[in-house]
Amino acid sequence: MNQYSLLKNTFLINGFLSAMTGLICLFLSDYLSTLFGNISSLYLEVIGGGLVVFGSFVFFIGKKEKPNLMIAHIIFYLDVVWVLGTTGLLALFFESIHIRGFAFATAVGLAVLGFAIFEFKGIKKIETKK
Repeated sequence: MNQYSLLKNTFLINGFLSAMTGLICLFLSDYLSTLFGNISSLYLEVIGGGLVVFGSFVFFIGKKEKPNLMIAHIIFYLDVVWVLGTTGLLALFFESIHIRGFAFATAVGLAVLGFAIFEFKGIKKIETKK
């Protein structure tokens, strides 16, 4: 395995799962909106569309032989922002979110936290070998 393997594999999995989560948000927006306190399904459709675009981009970056480190850092920071945002929104709207919505958002947040950890390790592995 080369120094880029961890980062590339993390990006491939992150990209695929982000796009799939986006599709879930798009196709099940009405149902999910009831789990998140009856918010407008438009919010979930916008998030879903954004996740499909983000996931496709991250997957594309993971297919490169040597992912660009500047882009890798940006993806890492976007994942960190997602985790912090999820944590903040769940804390802020705790009482109005159905337990299934809470579980769904928590599962996604924990997965993204895992991606961020492996991205960080992958970036550091590349930077220390240069």
